[in-house]
Amino acid sequence: MNPSIFERTHLMPKLSKKAIFIKEYEDILASRVRKAYIHFCLDDEDSFEDKIDECMVEELAVLKSSRYVPQGSYRQWDSNW
Repeated sequence: MNPSIFERTHLMPKLSKKAIFIKEYEDILASRVRKAYIHFCLDDEDSFEDKIDECMVEELAVLKSSRYVPQGSYRQWDSNW
């Protein structure tokens, strides 16, 4: 049997940094939604947590609509000077 037959001819496409970041953000948001549902079922609502969840949903929408992932500044200011 010829081993070259079983070699991969196509590589899996590499995910962009934006796609990876959005996927991780969606996973975090999904866990927060599950947590909020449990709090709702136990009548243990927290308006502060609800505000955080709303902000995260809004931020996810902005991330998905933007072309690039926001990055921190390139150089950090040294406050010891």
